[in-house]
Amino acid sequence: MNWEKSFLKGAFLLTAAALFVKVLSAVYRVPFQNIVGDTGFYIYQQVYPFYGIAAGLAVSGFPVVLSRLTSSTDERRERVIVHTAFITIGAMGFAAFLLLFLGAGWIAQAMADEALKPLIQCSALFFLVVPYIAVRRGAFQGAGNMVPTASSQMIEQSVRVAGILFFSFFIVFSGRSLYDAGLGAVFASLLGMAASAIVLWKHSRKGRQAILFLLDRRTAVQVALHGTAVCMSALTLVLLQLADSFQVYSGLLAADMIETSAKAWKGIFDRGQPMLQLGVTAAVSISLTIVPLISRARKEQNKQAEASFSQLALRVSFALGLAASAGLAAVMVPLNVMLFKTADGSGFLAVFGLSIFFYSIMATMNAVFQGKGNDWVPAAGTVLTVVVKWGGNALLIPLCGLYGAALATAGSLLAGVCFLIIMWKRKREPFLPFVFMWKTTAAASLMAGLVFLFVHGMVTPESGRLWSGVAAVSGALLGACLFLVFMVKWRIWNDDDLRILPFGEKWIKRAGMRIRRK
Repeated sequence: MNWEKSFLKGAFLLTAAALFVKVLSAVYRVPFQNIVGDTGFYIYQQVYPFYGIAAGLAVSGFPVVLSRLTSSTDERRERVIVHTAFITIGAMGFAAFLLLFLGAGWIAQAMADEALKPLIQCSALFFLVVPYIAVRRGAFQGAGNMVPTASSQMIEQSVRVAGILFFSFFIVFSGRSLYDAGLGAVFASLLGMAASAIVLWKHSRKGRQAILFLLDRRTAVQVALHGTAVCMSALTLVLLQLADSFQVYSGLLAADMIETSAKAWKGIFDRGQPMLQLGVTAAVSISLTIVPLISRARKEQNKQAEASFSQLALRVSFALGLAASAGLAAVMVPLNVMLFKTADGSGFLAVFGLSIFFYSIMATMNAVFQGKGNDWVPAAGTVLTVVVKWGGNALLIPLCGLYGAALATAGSLLAGVCFLIIMWKRKREPFLPFVFMWKTTAAASLMAGLVFLFVHGMVTPESGRLWSGVAAVSGALLGACLFLVFMVKWRIWNDDDLRILPFGEKWIKRAGMRIRRK
């Protein structure tokens, strides 16, 4: 019983920290874009994936694997694992540093913008800090202490965001170039990682022991292979952004767009990233709270509870992801004006918003697979997604421009979902019932249609930013209420679905729902 309470408390703490980080990571992009404009946003987004990859390695990949290896081991074995992991991850991090630092010129040329070289070289420094952060977090998590990991994540993101906004404001308003502002943002991200390392160092001082160069080859292989597998699924969206960094701007230039316009339009396309992050966070965070229950049921060999919790996570992610995508499309024009001053790109950003739906399902299925001890299926799904994205960009950007890039993102995630469904069924586990899917789709479509009519009845092409904000927020609230009413009144959600939502018990009582689980 004590173990269960500690396990769930630790899982809740990490989930809360991850939610804080994701929300802050999405929100800061809005004032940042307002400061540097679309071209400045393009510059930062070109190199952001390098930070995203480093952060993913230090949060979701190696610490998870290391915590598995160190839990329930004796002190001697734990020290061997920790030191082996540090040497292994350190070697990988140093190799990544050399690749980026020495290859920065080539990478900038491949992105068709050689002015990005200093930013890429600065980004290489992330990978020198990753080994220490990843090993410390993994060791703490393996010992059941989630506080250092959670606090270091929140400190890192807070320092990083504050630094990005401060440096960008100071540099832009002092008359320096937008590339200098981008370099300042990269440096602020490095400061955030350094702050995270300091927090972890402070937590580890009391139990610090002499560092021995212990190396176990079998453990090194486990850390490298399984850490990479876990990282792959956690980095899906970042890897898709990396594909866009190489292909979108260069593709627009190949279509005879002038450089200044191509940079601005790539920056407009990147407006979709904070929208995607916020939509995914809202849709996935609730369903992922169920994953620790799946892991516990598996540990207790309770197959019925394991299957039941898996279905519950899928139902919630499907419904909330679909509602978020449909609702975003309905309010895209006033939302775009509210956040980014203009309605430019609202059409392809609405298409890009489909990615929320597909990634919500994909992220939940990845977490369920990993909760059942399978790291390789999610990794394979990510590889397929990235391959389809690169191919889709190459095919569709010359034909459809930024609509093509948006379609390539949504289509690649759909391919990943289809792959995971196939693997899911190969395990002889049922996917969502067809009736649930089409009823939920009908509810989301009707909600989006009504919200679209409501919003476009409020705004006109002459509407200012404030009134557009009122329309966007009102439309979002209306959409959430309508969707929930449809899901309850049409009895698409049962009691278990509603209980994990905010105020779920009140909805059950008001609707008089006592639906038995099928």
